Amino acid sequence: MESVIFDILSKGIIISSNSTKFKEEAMWLMDEDNFNTLNSTLNKLGLYLVGESGYFYMSKDLKSDEFEKFFNHHKALILAIAQLKKVFVHLDKGHRIKKSEFIKRFESKKDEKIIKALFNTDDLMEITDKLFNMLERNFVIESKSTDEYIVLNAINYYLDIVDALSEGEIDE
Repeated sequence: MESVIFDILSKGIIISSNSTKFKEEAMWLMDEDNFNTLNSTLNKLGLYLVGESGYFYMSKDLKSDEFEKFFNHHKALILAIAQLKKVFVHLDKGHRIKKSEFIKRFESKKDEKIIKALFNTDDLMEITDKLFNMLERNFVIESKSTDEYIVLNAINYYLDIVDALSEGEIDE
């Protein structure tokens, strides 16, 4: 299981304990002995395992130039979550959200700069599909039906970044 989890985490995937896709892996990581064993192995590679708020990820200490590279790599996802947070103000892990509700609220809550940066269209259905697909591909939400999604615990990782950016704590 350790090598399976390493393979997942090395792709930059955050494992959420409320994900059905990674349920076994999350259960394994929630065992303190397993977590510590994997973390010890990762430490030998200059990496460390982080487990908080029901999600797990692999990290390393970033140099200043690596931070910018990290941010640029995740920029689209961070912007997508910022837009989702504008539509669903009380967005949090475990919440159930619906595409149909997003569509109803979108026009009054859209951020033109985000939409322009992410999507090359003004078509609401296309924006919605692309946004939800991006969030699902990045294991931030998980489909429960064609309209309903559960917000995975990993959302808090990205919401912390969105909040830091909106409070000016991170220089752009």
